[in-house]
Amino acid sequence: MTQNLNILIVNPIFGFSHVKFLSTLADIIAERGHNVTVLQPFHIAMNNLDGLIKDKSVKIMNYYPDNFSELEKNEEQTFKMAWDSKLMQNPILGALFSGMVAKQFKNTVIKMLRDEKLHKELSSYNFDAVLVETFEISGFYLAESLQIPAIAVLSAVRYPVFDELFGQSSTLGYIPATGSSLPPKAGFFSRLNDVYNTFFLSIGQKAMNNAQYNVIKEAIGRKPTAWQDLVQRSPVYIVNANPYLNFAVARPGNVVQIGGITMLKKGTLKKIELPEEYEKILNERESSVFISFGSVVRAYEMPENFKKGILKMFELLPDVTFIFKYEDELEEDMNSRIPKNVYLKKWVPQPALLLDDRLKVFVTHGGLGSTMEVAHSGKPALMVPLFADQFENAQMLARHGGAVDYNKFDLANGKKMAKVLKEMISNPSYQKNAQELQKVLLNQPINPKENFIQHLEFACKFPTWQSQTPGISRSGFIPYYYLDVILFLIATPATLIGAFTYLMVRIFS
Repeated sequence: MTQNLNILIVNPIFGFSHVKFLSTLADIIAERGHNVTVLQPFHIAMNNLDGLIKDKSVKIMNYYPDNFSELEKNEEQTFKMAWDSKLMQNPILGALFSGMVAKQFKNTVIKMLRDEKLHKELSSYNFDAVLVETFEISGFYLAESLQIPAIAVLSAVRYPVFDELFGQSSTLGYIPATGSSLPPKAGFFSRLNDVYNTFFLSIGQKAMNNAQYNVIKEAIGRKPTAWQDLVQRSPVYIVNANPYLNFAVARPGNVVQIGGITMLKKGTLKKIELPEEYEKILNERESSVFISFGSVVRAYEMPENFKKGILKMFELLPDVTFIFKYEDELEEDMNSRIPKNVYLKKWVPQPALLLDDRLKVFVTHGGLGSTMEVAHSGKPALMVPLFADQFENAQMLARHGGAVDYNKFDLANGKKMAKVLKEMISNPSYQKNAQELQKVLLNQPINPKENFIQHLEFACKFPTWQSQTPGISRSGFIPYYYLDVILFLIATPATLIGAFTYLMVRIFS
């Protein structure tokens, strides 16, 4: 093992799934015997952080902006509009929304990059490396200021603008956009839709990074290093993807996939005890279904027509027990309408519940954390994506045969939802395919945790190693796709043929 390292993790407090992923990495690094410090710059007042980092040896440094008292007065951020808005899937509006997100980082980032006292304290720890997630890029500039090598990390499966910096080619044809089919079934309009979505996704991601860059420029009072150059210095790019679960995409060796790292312990599933309360609930009927739409979009805020559809589905399946994660579990209106086979729960022990054999189907929004958990549990899933990467996650899991990609607007159709769930419970092929995927994930030849640790230690030992990053990754659009050469090869014979034809016409006329 490499000698004990001093690792700094910049963990921006903004999105819960991002925070949870980086917190897990902190525990894993500390478990390896390395010294870990986690700097947590607060961009919102997130309250549910207790217990995310379990290793007591990890030093946590919470960093607050000057306006934090105002942030605490704000309601916890949710995306209520994601329920019935078609605009959340619109790539053009998504591009505009990305720039707005970056503005929420401004106060904390400016204070952090100007805070000489903080910089002096961090420098005193003699860190070997800084882990920075690419979603919020100020950590790269902090690392540059402290003259510490930065290692790029992503809590999602992919982030095309950064993927390209590390040499991953375009995913056109590899990953379908919403509404598209995969080759060989994909026709012209599928390919056109893929190009349209990819183009505006790239614009949106660049807009968010450029907006952050402008904030950083304001903070340090000069023109900073280009964010592309700074990020690309990392010898590896650690991403929350799994080659046996995700769409098959060509990735260079410097892109390290550690998806499933939160689920596995020494190659096997972590054993989690189920609370006694749920033992009684699961024994009431032969089949049980768990419904959860995550934490960012709340179930009790769904439109009334969606609630009516789900209630109708409950009534049509009286032989099934439903455990419904419903944040306002005491809401009188909902409690007065649910049948006896339904339990509303503000909080549910999701990992433990998914591993119980009495649970037959998981109805989920398709967040990456839930997608990973249900894939490793071997349970069929009804995927109801609401926004962001959830649409890709739903398609990604459904292609393995153990899940169904379900349109969120069909939640209003209780009969349809009941029919689909009944089929998933009664048809053994869903469970068979889900369990087959589980076996593959549990027997993958490279354990995600070891893959992460070994690449982290390698990156700390060789922080400037760049041989795995192809030079073409920073070429412009035209040279990257050799469009000038293609145009030349088309134009040259066309010109010669045209000139020859013109000359023959002149001669014989």
